[in-house]
Amino acid sequence: MNSAAMRFSVPATAESRIRQLVEATNTRAAVHRLTAYSLEFSAPFLADYRDPFDGRLIGQRPTVTVTIFGEIPCHRGWTVVARLDHDEEGEAILSLFPGLPDQDAEAVRGYRAIENFCHGCKVARHRTATYLARHENGEFRQLGTTCVEPYTGLPIKGLEALWRFGTLKDSDGDGDDEGGVPGDLRLPVDEVLRVTAAIVAQEGRFYGRSEEWKNTLPTASLVESYFFDRKAPEEWRATVDADTEAPRTAAAVREWAVQGYGSLSDYRHKVGQLAKPGTVDPRHLPTLVSAIAGWHRDQEWASNEQAARNSTPQGTAGERLTVAATVTTVIELEERTYGYHAQRRRLVKFQDAQGNVYVWFSSAAAVPGKGDEVELTGTVKEHSTYGETAQTVLTRCRVAERQPAAA
Repeated sequence: MNSAAMRFSVPATAESRIRQLVEATNTRAAVHRLTAYSLEFSAPFLADYRDPFDGRLIGQRPTVTVTIFGEIPCHRGWTVVARLDHDEEGEAILSLFPGLPDQDAEAVRGYRAIENFCHGCKVARHRTATYLARHENGEFRQLGTTCVEPYTGLPIKGLEALWRFGTLKDSDGDGDDEGGVPGDLRLPVDEVLRVTAAIVAQEGRFYGRSEEWKNTLPTASLVESYFFDRKAPEEWRATVDADTEAPRTAAAVREWAVQGYGSLSDYRHKVGQLAKPGTVDPRHLPTLVSAIAGWHRDQEWASNEQAARNSTPQGTAGERLTVAATVTTVIELEERTYGYHAQRRRLVKFQDAQGNVYVWFSSAAAVPGKGDEVELTGTVKEHSTYGETAQTVLTRCRVAERQPAAA
């Protein structure tokens, strides 16, 4: 007998299904006294996964390498080496016996099929399938289904059962998957952060020109669309991919995130936990995507802290000051209650170009937002220190949008 071996890769989720199919096939083959085939699986590894519709590389899937090996049935020197499926146009589609050695496969491919003919019964009639048998002396015989067993002594039902192994090798291992995103798909962390950085750089949101893209979406939803939405405009993906600064930002963000692993902050630890491996489960995309904003906040905070080291008290108590400043902090404070009326209070911090810090405890109905550039006018109430930073506390403030400087 010749040894047969097939090696192919399938998603790790298909392992149990393949075990069941091989066991069922061996059981059926044993009824016809054919030798059972053995089965081995490699340790799982990550393999690239491409969209089955457009071929885009999306992510990676846990994958295993399957090896099925055994003996090709042989009797009196004969082996059945191929099946010929005949179509209505007279063409014969060759299907090699699963695991056939390369040298035998090359010889089989050189055989010229005879349409509607069987060497066993020598009757010429229309057949949907014939089988190619080969003797150990190199002789070929093309046989109809009913002539295989009488001519070679090999049970056709058992052979057909073993042919299922070839179907396993040619399948994608997903069973009844209908083309959706596989549940075990994982996305490269670096790619997720790169795409997020590029989207955030586009003013934090993508505004499409087509009708279905007119509504503003959260950043995490846009990142999901980049990877999974087959209707997402290709020109948008091209714009995201064209951002040359995004990979550098992604690398810095990942380093920042990993540094937070083990932090006392639950958020920093969770982001670090997601960023440490090379891939991430799509379920955790919102958390990982938020790392870009977290990194930006830390960068701003560090920059403000660096500038604040130069902060010095400004003005004197009772003096009215007007400065150009940027809002660095807005914090909600506990409301004050007067009878049935609750007064909203907020702590607003500003910083000027020299790094000087100003504080306003506001009860105004509206206050500027973080990052706003304003013209701040207020009366110096007192000077204080927060940590090591000198602060000028203002009261009775008026805030106006800063006008751009004249060219």
